[in-house]
Amino acid sequence: MSLDRVDLAYGDHRVVSGVSLTVEAGEFVGLIGPNASGKSTLLKAVSRVLKPLGGRIELDGRDVWLDLTLRETARAVAVVPQDFPGGFPFTVEETVLMGRTPYVGRLRGEQPRDLARAREAMRATRTLDLAERPVSELAGGERQRVVLAKALAQEPRLLLLDEPTSHLDINHQVEILDLLLRLNRSQGITMVIVLHDLNLAAMYCDRLFLLRGGTLAAQGRAEEVLTTANLETVYGSRVLVGRHPVYGCPEITLLSQLRAAAGPAPAGEPERAAPPVPARSDTAFVVHLVAGGGSSSELLESLVAAGHRVTAGPLNAGDSDWEMARALGVETVTMPPFSTVSRRALARTGSLMAAASAVLVGPVPYGHGNVAVLEAVREAAGRGVPVGFIEPEDSPVVSRDFTGGKAAGLTGLLLREGAVALAGSREALAWLASLSGTGGGVAAASRE
Repeated sequence: MSLDRVDLAYGDHRVVSGVSLTVEAGEFVGLIGPNASGKSTLLKAVSRVLKPLGGRIELDGRDVWLDLTLRETARAVAVVPQDFPGGFPFTVEETVLMGRTPYVGRLRGEQPRDLARAREAMRATRTLDLAERPVSELAGGERQRVVLAKALAQEPRLLLLDEPTSHLDINHQVEILDLLLRLNRSQGITMVIVLHDLNLAAMYCDRLFLLRGGTLAAQGRAEEVLTTANLETVYGSRVLVGRHPVYGCPEITLLSQLRAAAGPAPAGEPERAAPPVPARSDTAFVVHLVAGGGSSSELLESLVAAGHRVTAGPLNAGDSDWEMARALGVETVTMPPFSTVSRRALARTGSLMAAASAVLVGPVPYGHGNVAVLEAVREAAGRGVPVGFIEPEDSPVVSRDFTGGKAAGLTGLLLREGAVALAGSREALAWLASLSGTGGGVAAASRE
């Protein structure tokens, strides 16, 4: 399938402008982009529902609108729509047989070959045991498999799918996409799918086409398209692009979806006043975060999402906190995997703490390999740097101390010497706001 400078409109409203793209035979590609970016409209043009204002759409080198009849198009292209009405009284088998319409003559009904193809499609989609049931009685996942069986009964070379998982729970979403991928790989059917879930698109699609305002903003493999720059430009939201721990494809986190740690307390939970802290007059406000062991990934996200300038460490390479810090662009003291804190790493960490406006210590597990970091925290506190300890009620330091009590002892000493105990991220951001003098959770000086 190829599109060459295609323009599409509804009446006087231009929806797609100058889109050119090519899909090779046997590919599984995704159309992604915000609402009203032109994804579904492109599918309508390829399936001869909406005629282009300009440009050319080809299947196997033939113009869809000039060289193919409607019957020829229906035999080559099948569509799975976003919404499929389920209120009519047809059975599953009758519904799937509707996919044979392009092959049935006007003066004769379905032939044995048509029934065989329909049953083959139902077998492939695991709907054969539903053949006699009315479609109106089916659950969402079952109904979607029936719609897919109807499309497969057309024997298409190209299958267009418009958000086929939009109304399904996560289990049925994966079930449908696994089924599509299996059909794509086993039968060689070319598939073009519209998806809003970027993580599913990254997991399943060979290539992606990113649309913005009816134009093509990016195309290529998932790692080429799903970049921070592309997504923030197209969607207008701050995103974190990491790597899926199992599949290795890009994994997207919308920072706007993070729990706002400095926001209002949940209903029924009393607001806690920020603990008193000494005033500081630094012109730049930087937070150094002591993290590690996967204890502070969400805290890192919250600090960055709140607009703070953050440094972190020491962290072992490969640790989930390290991965998060790297993805967020946080300056980090990095050590080899599973190693103890070296003198060099400790010295670098001490320098970052001394340069910080505040040191925040996450709910870190302590062993003999990292307890020396608390000594560096005490040195920073001795230089007048405010220190806050995240001490959740369900994870006190004594439960994370594997040093025979040394870590708990140092933490207690720091608290007695003026460090502040903080119950969680919300309290931590309120404390940082009071330090910076903003009162709103974002240090003005941290915005450079």
